[in-house]
Amino acid sequence: MKKGPRLWSLLTLAFVAVLLVVSAVLFGSILFQNARFVRNKEENLLLAVGRQLAIEPQVIAALKADQANEPLESYTNEVAQIHGLDFVVVMNMAAIRLTHPDESLIGQHFRGGDETEALAGHEHISVSSGTLGESLRGFVPVYDPSENHQQIGVVALGIRVQSLSTIIKNSRQGYTLALLISIAIGFLAASALAFYLKRQLHNLEPMEISRLFEERNAMLEETKDAVVVTDLQLQINLANIAANDLYRKNSGHKDSLVDHPLKDLVLRPEAVDLERNVEQLYRQNGQDYLFSAAPIVVSGKHIGWIIFLRNATESLFVMDQLANTTAYASALQSQSHEFMNKLHVVYGLADLKAYDELRIYLNDILTPEREFSHRLSFLVQNPQIAGFLIGERQKFSERKTQLLIEITPEIPEAATEQDTRSLIDLYRFIHHILLQTVPAEELRLSIHYENQTLETIYVLDLPQTEYPQLKSSFENHYFQQMLLTADAHFRLELRHSVITLQLLTHYKEVTK
Repeated sequence: MKKGPRLWSLLTLAFVAVLLVVSAVLFGSILFQNARFVRNKEENLLLAVGRQLAIEPQVIAALKADQANEPLESYTNEVAQIHGLDFVVVMNMAAIRLTHPDESLIGQHFRGGDETEALAGHEHISVSSGTLGESLRGFVPVYDPSENHQQIGVVALGIRVQSLSTIIKNSRQGYTLALLISIAIGFLAASALAFYLKRQLHNLEPMEISRLFEERNAMLEETKDAVVVTDLQLQINLANIAANDLYRKNSGHKDSLVDHPLKDLVLRPEAVDLERNVEQLYRQNGQDYLFSAAPIVVSGKHIGWIIFLRNATESLFVMDQLANTTAYASALQSQSHEFMNKLHVVYGLADLKAYDELRIYLNDILTPEREFSHRLSFLVQNPQIAGFLIGERQKFSERKTQLLIEITPEIPEAATEQDTRSLIDLYRFIHHILLQTVPAEELRLSIHYENQTLETIYVLDLPQTEYPQLKSSFENHYFQQMLLTADAHFRLELRHSVITLQLLTHYKEVTK
C-alpha cells in the first residue's frame, strides 16, 4: 500500500501553516495600525508645538518686526531638538523664512508650496519636499493679539519622512520579538498537540486509519450474524445489516436500529447475562440464537458492549454432527476389540464346520437390533420420531448406556410439522443433558400417548450428588423457553437414588 504523508508531520505542518497565516495577518494589521498611530502622534505633536510657538511673545515680536534675530534662531532650534523635530521655521506673510536650521537659508522664500493654506489662516498637515528633503509638515498661523488678532505669520514644523520611518521601525521591534516568541510557542504547542493526537490514534497513519475503517465496515456489514454496539444504558449506537434485517422482520418497522434500546432487538434482555463472556442459548419467537457479549473498554474505562446474535440452527446442527462423528470414532475404537473377538468366534465355528452353532451365534448378535427397529416401525408411525429414537439409542450405546424404550400404545403421525419438531428439540436437549452427566448403565424411557398428549418418562439410577447439577441444567432459561413455546410441562424427581424425569407435551394426531 502506498504510504501518504506521516500524520505527525501533516498535523504539525497544518497547525504551523495556520499559525503563520494568522500571525502574518495579525502582525501586518498591528504594523499598519502602529504606523498610523505613530504618524498621528507626530502630527498632533507638530500642531501642539506649533500652537505653543504661535503664542510665544518672542515669535510674535520677530514677526511684527519682520526681522530675524539670533535669540529666536537659537530658541527654535532648541525646541526642535527637545521634541525631536528636524526643523522649526517661522515665516512672515510673504513666506519669507525668519528662522531655519541652515542659517544660509534664512531670508529666503519657504519651499514646498504647501504653506498657502496656513497663510490663509488654517492649520493643516502635509507631506512635501523642501530643502531638507521630503518631510511631514505642520503649519500653524500666528496672530498679533494687539492688532485684533490679525495674522502676521506662520510657524512651520517638520520631521523628515526618513526620520519618521526610523521612529516607526523602532516601535516595531517589540512587536517583532513578540511575534517570534509567539511563533516558537505555537510551533511547540502544535507539535505537542500533533503528538497527542497521534498517540490517541494508536500511532496509525491516515492511510492505515482509512484502510482499517473500510475493513471494519466490510467485516461488520457483511457478516451474517446480527452485531450491535451499545452504550452503558443499552442504547444501540451501531448496527450491521443483519441486525437491522432481524429488527425489521420482528417488528415490521422499516427504520434503522440505531438509537433504539437493545430490547427492540433482544426482546427479553433479562434472559441473557452481559457479564458472561461466553455464548448463551437464547430463544425468541420460536427461533434459537447463540447470544454473546463482550465489554468495550477505552483507556481502561468501560463504555459499552458489543453484542453478537447468531442463528443457532446451523451451529447446533454442525455441533450435533461433530458430536456424532466424535462419538462414532470413539465407539469404533472402544468396540474394535469386541468386534475382533466376535470375528474370531465366527472364524472358529466356520473352521470347525459347526454351521448350526454359527447360525445360532449370528442370530443372537443380529436379532436384538433388528427386532428393535421392526417393533419401533409399528409403534411409532411418525418416521421422524422413529428415526430420531433409533439414532439416540445408538448414541447412548456408544456411551456404554443401554437405552430401554417402551411405547404404549402406538404413537400416531403428527398433525403438524411444528409438533414433531418441538418434540424432537425437547428430546434432544434432555438427552444432551443426560449424556453430560455421569453415565448410568441403564436408562429407561417410556412414551405413553393418550388424548392428544404424549407423556415421556425417563428413569435412571445416579448418585444423589449428581442431582443438584442435573436440576440446575434443566432450570436453564433456554430450556424453560422451549417448554413455554411448545406448551409443555417438565418435572424432575429424586427418590432413593432413582431420578425420574417427566415430560408432558401436546401431540395432535393427523386426521384421516
